[in-house]
Amino acid sequence: MDIKKTIKDIADNHHGFLKEELPVIKSLAYKILKVHYHDCKEELIQVHRQYGRVQNELELALVKKQMVLLPMIWDYQKEPSKELLEEMERTIQEVEGDNDILLGELEGLKEKTNTYTMPESGCPTYESTYRKMEKLHQEVERYIGIEREMYKDLLG
Repeated sequence: MDIKKTIKDIADNHHGFLKEELPVIKSLAYKILKVHYHDCKEELIQVHRQYGRVQNELELALVKKQMVLLPMIWDYQKEPSKELLEEMERTIQEVEGDNDILLGELEGLKEKTNTYTMPESGCPTYESTYRKMEKLHQEVERYIGIEREMYKDLLG
């Protein structure tokens, strides 16, 4: 695995996708909450709360990865040292714990949305919101898999 290329892909594509999509999904989730409040109140309240937890975890992960872990890995690739490797190992363990929390929150979102299936009373915006949530879930799982492969290559 080309670590530098992988870091660039994660930073440019995955993090770019998240920065673009998270506010869009939040806005759509709020919109369907308002429009369908009377006919889908219980589900939408749960979905809205759960999406908030997902978004919070993703934002925390973005900061930690962009500000700490990815630059650390980049530096280690340029100039490896035992100290940096140990620090990187600790940070990866912390990020992996965060990833597990995030994946759990995404599973919660999948459950609250009935596997991203809108009710019969739903509208095109409702459908679009659930499709975007589902795509977000898939994208995050895919990139966590890529990150885990990178960590395995780094740490042996």
